[in-house]
Amino acid sequence: MNGTPRFTLPAERPGAVAVESETGRVLIRLSGAVDAVLAPRLDGVVADVVAAQPADVRLDLADVDFLGSHGMAFLVRVQHAVRAAGRAAAIDTVSRPARIALRVAGLDHYL
Repeated sequence: MNGTPRFTLPAERPGAVAVESETGRVLIRLSGAVDAVLAPRLDGVVADVVAAQPADVRLDLADVDFLGSHGMAFLVRVQHAVRAAGRAAAIDTVSRPARIALRVAGLDHYL
């Protein structure tokens, strides 16, 4: 061994969330590291979803580099809020890191 690592982890990008609304539908796109740093913004999105007229919610996690516990809690809170309003929430696309995190946490079948 020459001290060179066998692999390197990809660099994480700062987390971001974008919300797009249409009549009867909300699309939430998460990207980068969805972790504690992004938590205040995620809390605001949950409040916005709850305050909005009832709408189905679609989640796009295709560009998520890291999904931490705050990100998973966000997904569960959105799911609860949308279901309480009698609407549906679903994840459309999921990155490999997000899929692994959801599977490890046992949330892959819940969401």
